[in-house]
Amino acid sequence: MLLVIPNSVFVISKIIMFFVATVFIFRAMQALDMEKIFKKNSSDQIRFLYMIVAIILGYLFVDAIISILESVNNLFV
Repeated sequence: MLLVIPNSVFVISKIIMFFVATVFIFRAMQALDMEKIFKKNSSDQIRFLYMIVAIILGYLFVDAIISILESVNNLFV
């Protein structure tokens, strides 16, 4: 017997995974040394850039994972 998961589960997991993935990506990006590219004492601008890029990459990563899971779920319908 196969269990088909309702779409609300995917929406909730997408929201939760988005915040978790964004934090991990932001922490990973902080390991990059961008001081050579930006002016000195511009750590706020670098942090803002990391935040924006982490949000974009977090959304893309989570959307790809959830889309794969939804496709697999729709195979059993």
